Amino acid sequence: MPYRVAVRASYDAALFIPGDEGPSGRTHGHRYTVEAVLEAENVDDSGFVADLDRIQPKLAAIARQLDHRLLNELEPFREGAPSAERQAEYFYQRLSVEIEGEFGPRVRLCKIKVIQEPEAWVEYEP
Repeated sequence: MPYRVAVRASYDAALFIPGDEGPSGRTHGHRYTVEAVLEAENVDDSGFVADLDRIQPKLAAIARQLDHRLLNELEPFREGAPSAERQAEYFYQRLSVEIEGEFGPRVRLCKIKVIQEPEAWVEYEP
């Protein structure tokens, strides 16, 4: 796909990694930034892949559902570790439905990046 655009949102969340005997096994928090990358073969009649002002609020709304929460208590993360990898997949599943509903097949959610620390991130790209 020749065109890619991205939007970001941030959230603060607590978590613990079940079974981890080290610091990650204790409840701790991170400031996360999530980035959604969309792609399209062509721009629309206005010259855009998609109106970023319509996409970013959708991503921010999903992030708000995780903001200042203990991720282990939320349904999608009750089983296993609420890792950045699982968070990225969660954002992909939720946002891809929103993008499809808003823009149809012309625009596709290509990948999600979850930045856990300035030096550490994961990507989910099915």
